[in-house]
Amino acid sequence: MTISTTQQSFSHEEVIRSHIDEVVRIEPTLIQIASKVGLPEERQPLFIVVVTEALSNAILHGNKQDPQKLVRLHFYTHPDPPTLIVKVRDEGEGFDPASLPDPTTEGNLLQESGRGVFLMRNLADAVEFKEGGRCVELHFLL
Repeated sequence: MTISTTQQSFSHEEVIRSHIDEVVRIEPTLIQIASKVGLPEERQPLFIVVVTEALSNAILHGNKQDPQKLVRLHFYTHPDPPTLIVKVRDEGEGFDPASLPDPTTEGNLLQESGRGVFLMRNLADAVEFKEGGRCVELHFLL
């Protein structure tokens, strides 16, 4: 991990294979990053849920578990306001997040999937979809 103590900035990148086992493998790194940048301890479990959900979506839905495709994660801090930003980028075709069904409606409550983006939007401080849905940017206030 790269930390510049003179500017209190942080930047770290990971490249992940498109295999669902990578989600579990990355969790210790997420815990280290959250601690290192000063994310409050009570928010760290939510951070892990959000980032692993974004990573799972990139692997399963974006890259469709294609072993030839990678998922790139970029973690960095922004000073004003102090924020940890995580970009999760896949090599898939992208999607329109506005077209996702609302998982809280009667017809979707019992569905086995379809809650990931909802969780991200409700647990992160901000969520932005970029590059035609191939990149999600997650913001966590420090």
